[in-house]
Amino acid sequence: MNVTKALPLAVLASIYSISAQAQDSDITPTFYGRLNLTEVMNKPQKGDSNPDMVSNASRLGILGAIPLREGLELIYQAEYEVNPRHGKFDSDLTAQRNSFIGLKGGLGSLLIGKHDTPTKLIQNRIDLFNDLNGDIRTLVVAENRPNDTVHYTSPQFGGGFTASFAAVFDGQDSLGDRLSKSTSSSLTYTQGSFYAGVGLDNNINSHDVVRLVTQYRKGALQLGALYETSESSANNRGEQDGVFVSASYQIDKFLLKAQTGVSDQKRAGGKQHSVGVDYLINGDSRLFAFVTMTRADNNRVNNDQYGIGYEYRF
Repeated sequence: MNVTKALPLAVLASIYSISAQAQDSDITPTFYGRLNLTEVMNKPQKGDSNPDMVSNASRLGILGAIPLREGLELIYQAEYEVNPRHGKFDSDLTAQRNSFIGLKGGLGSLLIGKHDTPTKLIQNRIDLFNDLNGDIRTLVVAENRPNDTVHYTSPQFGGGFTASFAAVFDGQDSLGDRLSKSTSSSLTYTQGSFYAGVGLDNNINSHDVVRLVTQYRKGALQLGALYETSESSANNRGEQDGVFVSASYQIDKFLLKAQTGVSDQKRAGGKQHSVGVDYLINGDSRLFAFVTMTRADNNRVNNDQYGIGYEYRF
């Protein structure tokens, strides 16, 4: 079953079939996007320095909701990564991101399609250099967005808890097998300025993972920490750990950021340290500058990257 490839047709069919029942409601979809470009200088330990212009997961998308009855709506999203550095737009320059169709109501939401796993989602923006060279995905393995996923998220319960569960279907086993063979689940807790979460991956991209996250936000200050341990069925290296901590502080329109992490999951002796500053032009755009230092036991990986960039959201 490849529901991901069928999503555009499913979304259109649902819109047209249900719109007659929702004439009194606004079912106009929202078109959105994000442009993020950086000019960087790479200074590797081995080899020559080189400049480059990079598109950091720039994207376009459409999302919406169609009321079915009181308290229940059909929701959908289709999002694609684009590279505005190139002079043409074709299939070679796009990559599908979170794209799904589902239901949302008092019992939570149920999505079918391509979607971030619950374990990935508990990161909750602790990664202050997301989509850049300092992204935590360069060191830890639980940053997954699988195809053909059934994803359920509960409403909040117990004064701040939310649970999520996702199963990946590839059509090779029975329904019962797929609901237990490749799964991701999470439980998060939010109370005031405090946030915490635990995520468990079972055989996602051949990895079993436990991820723990905690975050504190108060005024202009944000602190975050992430611990992850993983074991892969594709090798015999046993359990491997990764740790990240981050901090940011806003002063007027300037956001100061720092992040550091160590992990053996992607490469032996992996280390990454990033510092940066954002200038917040308004709620939709920012200028930013950063430095990311990457290190590993294999010194061919060692690199210092300096960059400046611009981001615009609409």
